[in-house]
Amino acid sequence: MTKALTILFLVSSLSSWSQEIKNSTNERFKDLPYILSTPDNYVEDQKHPTIIFLHGGDRSNTKHHPTKYAARAGLTFPFIVIAPSCTSGCSWSNVDLEGVLKQASGKVSIDPDRVYLFGYSMGGAGTWANVKKINHLLAAASPLAPAGGSLNDLCKLKDLPIRVYHGTADYGYDRSQNMVNKLKECGSESAELISLEGEGHGIWPAIFSKQDFYDWLLAQSRD
Repeated sequence: MTKALTILFLVSSLSSWSQEIKNSTNERFKDLPYILSTPDNYVEDQKHPTIIFLHGGDRSNTKHHPTKYAARAGLTFPFIVIAPSCTSGCSWSNVDLEGVLKQASGKVSIDPDRVYLFGYSMGGAGTWANVKKINHLLAAASPLAPAGGSLNDLCKLKDLPIRVYHGTADYGYDRSQNMVNKLKECGSESAELISLEGEGHGIWPAIFSKQDFYDWLLAQSRD
């Protein structure tokens, strides 16, 4: 591996993880910086499941990085993570995630049949926007508390496993219901809405801390 490659190992404490993230290196593709991380079981000559992680309106690709929560909860986390940074003036709707994935594939050993896209809040809306563009590359997608999403062209996603998480007390819950219902009308048998009763907007720390979220991702494959 090259020295430029950022590796974030699963760690037993938040403080250790924080030190790793501070030492990470940003790389760019068409002015889109991202952090590239690998799990502690990473082997160069093996293909590894990969997450494309979209942050929310906090504009930080480190604050709620899923590796942080998985490490603190002691979960099994075998994923490479590509975490782009969509800073001020950037919109998830106009980024080139396919290009970022292609560039990352030249640096780490990604399993092309097990690539997953998810994000929270603004990144949840970004998940909806980008899954329509790169669904042919994905094994599954999961918008969390998505701050928006368009019903247009949803039927092209009817064969992709999609799991939406939304608090019933959060804004946009009705929109998530409509999105999943539309997918089912299109013939989807794998789209589902996980309704978190009485929960507001900040649901992702709890989700990122649960093994079943990652187990669901790992159960999805394009092969």
